[in-house]
Amino acid sequence: MEKVSLKSYNTFGIDVWADELLFIRQDADLKEFLLFGKAKQPFLVLGEGANILFTKDFSGTVLKMETKGIELVSENENYAVIRGKTGENWDDFVRYSLSKGYYGLENLAAIPGKVGSCPIQNIGAYGKEVKNFITKVHALSVKDASLRTFSPAECAFDYRSSVFKQALKGQYIITDVEFTLSKKADLDIHYADLQRQLASKTAISPQDVYDAVVAIRNAKLPDYKLLGNAGSFFKNPLVSIDYLEKLKQKYPNLTTYPIIKDTVKLAAGQLIDLLGWKGKRTEMVGVHPQQALVLVNYGNATGLEILHLAQEIQKDVYANFGVDLEMEVNVV
Repeated sequence: MEKVSLKSYNTFGIDVWADELLFIRQDADLKEFLLFGKAKQPFLVLGEGANILFTKDFSGTVLKMETKGIELVSENENYAVIRGKTGENWDDFVRYSLSKGYYGLENLAAIPGKVGSCPIQNIGAYGKEVKNFITKVHALSVKDASLRTFSPAECAFDYRSSVFKQALKGQYIITDVEFTLSKKADLDIHYADLQRQLASKTAISPQDVYDAVVAIRNAKLPDYKLLGNAGSFFKNPLVSIDYLEKLKQKYPNLTTYPIIKDTVKLAAGQLIDLLGWKGKRTEMVGVHPQQALVLVNYGNATGLEILHLAQEIQKDVYANFGVDLEMEVNVV
């Protein structure tokens, strides 16, 4: 498809155009493009468009990843290794694993995106990160279409980051991801929201946790099909314990989550909320009234308008807290 609108291919619903849109349904299609499509450069790999903000038309080719397939690689009495193609919907993959009795991903329910995107961002929610379950990432080299398999160590996972977002950004395209999941439930429900949601349960199953996470997300986050958004726009910032003590002298009720012994994670949404941004709206852009981490497109906003709002929030948070808010969303 040539000269196509990307409005329906990004969850913000930004109406920008690409020179060309190619649907990648087999790895062979991707290899062919990499080997013979150099005249089409530049190009952009797109999953569900759930973590991207377009600020202008894209002069090049957009590769829409639609490869499908879930495979049992191996199993024993305690664990199963399953492989998902990059174009598989993430939540479909989580529900599939639960249906087979493979556990661990239930806290990561209902996160928009594709299987191939999850290692890039090292997606996480309610105390779990996907890095804890990934055992292999298969990817094609942009340079020569050769296949490389990355171990967890080679993925260099970090908080909402990985080698695919940092040192090797743009150098590889993920084709498959392998996960090692337990056949025995090991539930993590220490988050207060989960505990409240599950309070009426006497015996809690992984499916119960999945359902609770979905219910919480549906209550807090707007449906992008009804109101354009990309979920959490900012990462939760990390600060030293010493700096946290200084902040608490002025803001004693700050929410924190421990990361390592001398660093803590602040709740970015709380910082934004404390400054009065929650629910603010200017024409077609705004901060969602129920979740300050979510920036929304109320109709025909441009990507630049949303970016400007994000930058204003960043400046305000830094001026008041001395904390840099990093965008989780990729700006194009």
